[in-house]
Amino acid sequence: MTTKRPLRAATVLLSAVVATAPLAGCAKKADQHPSADATPVAAAASASAEASPSPSPSPSGSASPGASPSASASASASASAAKRSAAPTAAKTTAAPAPVAKAGPVAPPPPPVTTPHTPPLQSSCKPSYTGTNAPRADVDAALAAAAAKSRTFTLSKGGSETLPPLPTALVKAIAWQESGWQSAILACDGGIGTMQVMPGTVAMMNTKFGTTSDAQTLAGNVQLGTQLLDWLVAYYGDSCFGGTYDLSPDPATGKTPLLDLVIAAYNAGAGNVHYNPVTDPATGVTTGVSVIPNPSYVANVKALMTKAPWTAG
Repeated sequence: MTTKRPLRAATVLLSAVVATAPLAGCAKKADQHPSADATPVAAAASASAEASPSPSPSPSGSASPGASPSASASASASASAAKRSAAPTAAKTTAAPAPVAKAGPVAPPPPPVTTPHTPPLQSSCKPSYTGTNAPRADVDAALAAAAAKSRTFTLSKGGSETLPPLPTALVKAIAWQESGWQSAILACDGGIGTMQVMPGTVAMMNTKFGTTSDAQTLAGNVQLGTQLLDWLVAYYGDSCFGGTYDLSPDPATGKTPLLDLVIAAYNAGAGNVHYNPVTDPATGVTTGVSVIPNPSYVANVKALMTKAPWTAG
């Protein structure tokens, strides 16, 4: 949702040697969470997850709960038919689909946030607490309830779009990666609670969705975080995938490009995460390439979706 420590920029190359060309709607847009390093470099398509400090379930300031939000993603390459049901899978060697913009009104890019954010689990600065962390069972229930909501989203040139519910595993994994499900944690740079919502994001989400959520409460915090996820799904779905909001693996390739973009942009900002067309000069075939500056974050979240460490103990 916000910029972590300085991000290692990487371009995830999903095809052979290609010539790139920007596509309107999939090229660089306004930055929701600015990256500390916006210059991408070439990297392997499947990045291994790096270890992250684990949070403590109590406001002791020490960062160590049961399962640490880190692992390498292991998953099946089979596609799910359910809309937006996202079970992470290993990418096949075939290329990702070419970007296609939705016809008609589309979701606008998320507004910029000028303050870089480092979540408390990756920061050298000891976090503070605004009270007592909610029991894990309460956090689990709040995340599931927020993920299950089908929100109506206002488009940029009139009209609206009703989004299907988010995958519960995605919401829980991002919350675990961001805070370790610590509802009362406050990052040194202002990130609040379970979903590490930045103060500037609160007004943006409440205005866009017509809500009055309070980031200091568990229910309000997870509502704001999932609203941002919905906005990112709508934005990338409209701009790059023809108005499709399915986060499950692509049936033809086994890849999860929309899911990857949404996860990456929650952390690094939509202005730093792109899905561009590439054309093979030898064949003339156009496919898609994801520009993701934080592949380790994406790999961690997808691994957490599979491993679900919050169910242990």
